[in-house]
Amino acid sequence: MKLVKPLAQQWLTRMLLWMAAYTAVVLAAHWYVDRQQQEAELTAIPRHIQQQFMPLLAQSVWDVDSDMSARLLQGMLDIQGVVHVSISSYNGQLLMQRGQLQLVSHQIELPILSGSNGEQALGALHLSLSLRKLEQQQWQHLALLLGELLLGWLLIAALGYRHLQQHVVQPLQALSAQWLQDDKTPPAKAIDELAQLKASLASHALHTQQQQQLQLQERQELAQQRDHLSSLLAMRTAELEQLSRFHQMISEMSSRLMQLNSASLQDEIAIALARIGTLLDVDRCYLFRVSSAMRIHQNQEWCRSGVPSTAQRYEDYPLHDSAWFIPQLLKQHLVAISQLEDMPPEGQTEKQRFAQHGIQSLAVVTLSSQGQVLGFFGCDSVLQKREWQDKELTLMRLFSEMLCSALLQQQLTIALDHSRQQLAEATEQLHNAVNVDGLTGLSNAATLLHQLQQAFQQAQQTGQPLSLLLVDIDQLRELNHLAGPQAGDHCIQRIARLLQQRFSTRGSLVARSGGNRFSVLLPAHTLRDALEQSEGLREAVLQLAIAHAGKQPPNVVTVSIGVSSQEPQLHHNAEALLEEASRSLQQAKLAGRNRVACTQMPGQPG
Repeated sequence: MKLVKPLAQQWLTRMLLWMAAYTAVVLAAHWYVDRQQQEAELTAIPRHIQQQFMPLLAQSVWDVDSDMSARLLQGMLDIQGVVHVSISSYNGQLLMQRGQLQLVSHQIELPILSGSNGEQALGALHLSLSLRKLEQQQWQHLALLLGELLLGWLLIAALGYRHLQQHVVQPLQALSAQWLQDDKTPPAKAIDELAQLKASLASHALHTQQQQQLQLQERQELAQQRDHLSSLLAMRTAELEQLSRFHQMISEMSSRLMQLNSASLQDEIAIALARIGTLLDVDRCYLFRVSSAMRIHQNQEWCRSGVPSTAQRYEDYPLHDSAWFIPQLLKQHLVAISQLEDMPPEGQTEKQRFAQHGIQSLAVVTLSSQGQVLGFFGCDSVLQKREWQDKELTLMRLFSEMLCSALLQQQLTIALDHSRQQLAEATEQLHNAVNVDGLTGLSNAATLLHQLQQAFQQAQQTGQPLSLLLVDIDQLRELNHLAGPQAGDHCIQRIARLLQQRFSTRGSLVARSGGNRFSVLLPAHTLRDALEQSEGLREAVLQLAIAHAGKQPPNVVTVSIGVSSQEPQLHHNAEALLEEASRSLQQAKLAGRNRVACTQMPGQPG
């Protein structure tokens, strides 16, 4: 930056002025002192001559010694300031003179007295004094002094200028340049380095102030951003906590819903709707199921305290009656309305219905699977309008998926239960066809053989007794021939019921093992117990008094019974026990029927 008056130039100018003033003062002082000294010297000349020359001059005049007088006058001329000396007689006659009468400033007359008594005047000594020579000497002295002063001042000025340039001006310029290097504002024109430094300081201070203001603004912005981030963090943390609670709740409810049966599902969904409504802070939370006829049914709804329910108003509502809302749900699977005014003109009827129900905002999600609409899950805001947030809609989607899975599981469970029931019925029918006698409902021969094998093995392992009865209806073929097959079947059924009544203890088995033959398996029964039970059975059949025209008196149906009981020495397997009972039955037949027979003796082990 170009300076108007550099500091070194100002200093040099002032230095020269101070030098000139100081020189003038010094010269004036010297001139005054010299002037006083000259006056003193002029004043001292007469006294000096009076003391040094006058005695000799008086003697030379007295002696009329002209040479001596001339020498004395010449000696007086040699005194500084004396330019003319003359001697005159007492009557004024000029006797002798020396010097020239030029530029005389003082004239002094001294009497020449005789040396004997000092009272007789011999003449007079005339002195002409001049200051010119003294003044010349004075001016020479002053000129010499002026030259010395000028030389000294010039030397001092040069050294001072150099020192000022090196140790003051250049550091100031460097400091100014350093402070101005970050300042983009063009520097103003300065008078000198100090003004430049002051301008630099002012610019630096302004720049610093601007930087401080910028830093303050940045700190404020950072503080605002920090506060904003803190609020966002707090909000996000709350959202994450809410989301975590929601996911935990969804996981818990999903697990519970998947483990419940159809009867408990309604109650659990009611609890889930209340929890979801409370978490989302809505006024209504509901589930509308859709039947195969595309009608809303089995509605469930949770309402905030003081908010009326509207679920029953939509019971058995046909979906095709909706002009806009339901088609949008089926198309988009989610409809969120922050205010009813946003609904289009084609949804005017539904808008009025929603307004009548007090709804200000609502969000509904479609529950569907593979094109099948299972229902709708939704939330209503009644007390105030609500801007639905993405996180809330996401949570609703998650909950709707859980509800959809629960409804699907319910459908699958119902279908599975129905299939199981059908399978059980078919299995039972198959079991009856395979293991049950169709006429009596008793177990058949295959079941008897299977149960006999198990009971025999168990008796061998535990050492418990095991007995077997073979009951044969006497002359059943003749009864069928005489009275007809129906009479024979009726006889078989009555005896079967009797057997079931008499042998209903745990572990016992009554089976129809042939056309007219029954088998009774009696675990934990000894041979004696079996014989007693058989005799009681035979008498009970007689008491039934089933008519048989082909028999001799008593003309009723009778039975023959063969009994066998397990003996380890005789019966190594179940077939041996069965053969033993067959031999006993054959013995009863040969003995005349209507009796109990046993090839084993009651006293034998068993």
